[in-house]
Amino acid sequence: MPVKPIRVHSRPFPNPSCAQRHPTAAAAQPRTCRASRPPPYAAPSPCPGRALSRSLGHSPRYPLVSSPLTRPGAEAGSQDDDSFLKPSDEGLIYGRLYSPTAGGNRLGKNVLKTDIIHHLEKCELSLEDVKIDYNRGYYPMAALLKFPSKESFNKAARQTGRMYRLERATREVWEHKPSLDGKAVLLQGVPRNAQADDIERFLSGTNYEPPPFESFIRPGIPEPVRVVLVRFHTKTDATNAFIAKNRSFCLNNPVSMRVIQ
Repeated sequence: MPVKPIRVHSRPFPNPSCAQRHPTAAAAQPRTCRASRPPPYAAPSPCPGRALSRSLGHSPRYPLVSSPLTRPGAEAGSQDDDSFLKPSDEGLIYGRLYSPTAGGNRLGKNVLKTDIIHHLEKCELSLEDVKIDYNRGYYPMAALLKFPSKESFNKAARQTGRMYRLERATREVWEHKPSLDGKAVLLQGVPRNAQADDIERFLSGTNYEPPPFESFIRPGIPEPVRVVLVRFHTKTDATNAFIAKNRSFCLNNPVSMRVIQ
């Protein structure tokens, strides 16, 4: 009888017992190297940002968004906002306003701060921006001004005209110049023999600060004049004393009064 050929199956046997039974078929079965086998399908690696968000417990659908409070420039911005609210002296210009006369540079004896502000109405000045510069005898020599900008100073220089002159001043001059701010009154013509009790009697009914009073002699015609500086608690008290007591008598001498600004 003819011998039937053995068919070699291309697929491996389901178990090793079949290979043992048919050693010839097992030898004919081709072996494939592990390195030559095609790699199994691998899903694309997730985005690093998503992996980081998953490790931090965030949903990948909602990526991390940097908050304005956590940005590097946020802290600097908050500091700038705080510095914006604080008053700053940067950009301020200081000036000295006076009236040139034959005897020297002076202001009018009765010039007020409000007169200067109204004269320089386009310069945005307030009462706190004006200081009257007095000499030792309390004659007004000039007005120290604090302008908010250089443009404001230039406007004032154009508005002074021929009556006044305006020149630059330093910040140190402004800061070291004391200001009575309308809380003092100058008594002119007080008798030389008047005592502190006589001056208090003259000021009765006003809210003045208790003595000692500042007193000095000023040259006058035909004879020197005694002058007394009296301080008050507020501007209103000084103004009321001026209205009530100006040109009144102290030991039969008329006394004129002037508010020191």
